[in-house]
Amino acid sequence: MSAIDVKLVAQCLSSLRAQDRVTISDLAESTGLSRPTVTAALTALMDSGLVIEHEARGAAGRPARTFSPIAGSPIVVGLDLTRSTVRIVVADRTGRLLHRRDAEIAPPATARPSLAPVRSLLQQTIERIGRRPSDVVAIGVAVAGLIDEDGLLVSAPQVAEWSGKNLSTMFSDYFGAPVVVDNDLSLAAEAESRGGALSDAEAGVYALTWHHVSARVTAAGHVLRGRRGRAGEVGLLRAFSDVAVPQGPFLEAVSRIAAELSRLRDDPADSRGKAALEALSAAMTPAMAALLLTVDPDVIVLGGELGEFADLVAEPLAEGIRTAVTGIDAGPWVIRGGALGADAAALGALGLAFEKHSSRIYGFPGVPAPTLTTDLEHEEMTADTPADETTEFRAAVIGVGARAGVALHVKAAGGVVVAAVDPDPSTHERASRLFGDVPVFASVADLIASGIDVDGAFVTTPDFTHADVAVELLEAGIATYIEKPLAISIDDADRILETGYRTGTKVYVGHNMRHMQVVKMMKDIVDRGEIGEVKAIWCRHFVGHGGDYYFKDWHAERDKAMSLLLQKGAHDIDVMHWIAGTSTRSVVGVGDLAVYGDVESRRDNSDRRMGDWFSMSNYPPLAQQDLNPVIDVEDISMIMMRTDSGVLMSYQQCHFTPDYWRNYTVIGTEGRIENFDDDAGGEIRLWNARSDYLEKGHVRYPIEDGGDGGHGGADPLTVAEFVEFVRNGSATQTSPVAARDAVAAGVGGALSIRSGSQPFEIPALPEGLLNYYAAHQPTRH
Repeated sequence: MSAIDVKLVAQCLSSLRAQDRVTISDLAESTGLSRPTVTAALTALMDSGLVIEHEARGAAGRPARTFSPIAGSPIVVGLDLTRSTVRIVVADRTGRLLHRRDAEIAPPATARPSLAPVRSLLQQTIERIGRRPSDVVAIGVAVAGLIDEDGLLVSAPQVAEWSGKNLSTMFSDYFGAPVVVDNDLSLAAEAESRGGALSDAEAGVYALTWHHVSARVTAAGHVLRGRRGRAGEVGLLRAFSDVAVPQGPFLEAVSRIAAELSRLRDDPADSRGKAALEALSAAMTPAMAALLLTVDPDVIVLGGELGEFADLVAEPLAEGIRTAVTGIDAGPWVIRGGALGADAAALGALGLAFEKHSSRIYGFPGVPAPTLTTDLEHEEMTADTPADETTEFRAAVIGVGARAGVALHVKAAGGVVVAAVDPDPSTHERASRLFGDVPVFASVADLIASGIDVDGAFVTTPDFTHADVAVELLEAGIATYIEKPLAISIDDADRILETGYRTGTKVYVGHNMRHMQVVKMMKDIVDRGEIGEVKAIWCRHFVGHGGDYYFKDWHAERDKAMSLLLQKGAHDIDVMHWIAGTSTRSVVGVGDLAVYGDVESRRDNSDRRMGDWFSMSNYPPLAQQDLNPVIDVEDISMIMMRTDSGVLMSYQQCHFTPDYWRNYTVIGTEGRIENFDDDAGGEIRLWNARSDYLEKGHVRYPIEDGGDGGHGGADPLTVAEFVEFVRNGSATQTSPVAARDAVAAGVGGALSIRSGSQPFEIPALPEGLLNYYAAHQPTRH
């Protein structure tokens, strides 16, 4: 494709992106290009996977062809590191804003220069919107200080160590994606010019609302930067630098003044607020008057953290300018707050990333940045029409065994169990006891044939049946909650995901530990950056009840359980993956059937349930009675995992310990955390300074009470999440792909153990499948 062709394609894409759905005639009119040129450009865009042509319906004669942009999985990120807390915005490649957040973490500063909390925030945000780190194609970052023509930070008021460095290069290496960096004021002014308070100004000024004025000048929608990017820095003039400035670090002083202005807004007679406003407007007047004389703007926008008080500042500032300068009518109407508010610099950074990395985002250079606003939108593919939540959610339970009771939590989520399935007639009495007078069918096929209206089904059958049962439900269009593990082989796990993708029926996996307080608290500590960048996670699982739980029924058999690295380990592997925001790509292990293989007392327990044989007095392990006739799974396993992000993990599981609990150790570049007990009454300990043996660590976090319900209150939260997901397509904490990755790591570990510790590589899923589940299984039209 020639250079001129590329420019025309970029022009068409820009116009199409702004109009969302158009005909060839619409696009020809908006771009001024000929129909043949537009048709050729659309063909190129469809070939590149950027545009889709819609099927024509219901039109007489020859219907017009219509086209829409495809958002896909790529995302672009904007970060503002200059405010009191880090600001992040995320958009898809059509320019629709997917997420914006004022995070509860402070930006890097000289006293704490680490970017680890920012990276953790980025990873957490990506996961929250259902994307993966590899989906980030470009990042824009707003920083304080001047950036010269070579991209070097000339002045570094925020982090002294950054002075003289090329932050784009440094941040790109750290975040693992292309990064472009610019001054926060320049970016905020650019954003307000594109789609905010300066969009109607032929000439405008965007000024920092502070005693020392820094500003940017805009003309015809663009910032005039000057040769070295210093245009508008009037506050550097000595003539304007002797104003009184509140004492203390800048962000702390800003917070104090904001509090005083807030009081004034609530009470116009507040003396401290009036004094703060008078001092601020008086300090700003000389520099603002000079800007008015120099630029003669249509509009002045007051930005920065005090920009929210523009309505208070405008009148005294205008009066001060009128007093300072003769012959200028600067009424309050010309001075106003920004339309984009606190998001201005982050949106400007987002726009800069679009502008500078067009080729990476679209595959074509020169595509202009989209108009970005603070309105959160959702592409057609990723939003379902909300259901009437007063409608009762009708659930079926497949398998009336030990975990069937989890479905009882559907009542609290506005639902009811209307049917059960179990081929064993002896379970009918249990079904009645749990769910009341509901029909119990012998098979899923019988349930489907009955015509009973079912919104979702809970699969609580033995692990080795999960795949066949889930696929049958999904093929019938019944949303499916699958108890972990998802399956007992990688092929079967992939088969479930592929069926969900092909049919569009919703798949949910009950990895309830993501809702346990101990896990959520550890993840929050990591995401806040308290231990820096995660480099390693260890998990030790002491399964003291293992003899009773897993060695007296089908769990003890390889062909039914594959390995207890699935039944127990899938929980912990998923937790480690989630905390680190990554997945295992290779695994190696050692293990053995060290104890229970030597127990001679065996019995077929198919006529009993675990409650019939469980007893705390069944100890020591070699004194166990009535073990399963076949035992060929390991009772001790130790695996080591290397993840796609480079984080190293290890998991140790032992089924003959006297105690029953799990312990996670998460090690970062600036500390480590470890849990002691995994329920209310226990605690998480943080070590974040050099020491010798320090039993209690430097900081202790009591584990919060998760409330009633199984797994420390996690079960009802998991069920409620499933119901909300089915009803409204809401994003979920759990992930079918993550559940598959946990199964794959467990299977890989078992295969490694049984092959003399040969490493096992985890096969990758197809890109289309990953994108679909990353978008939380969108309804496809």
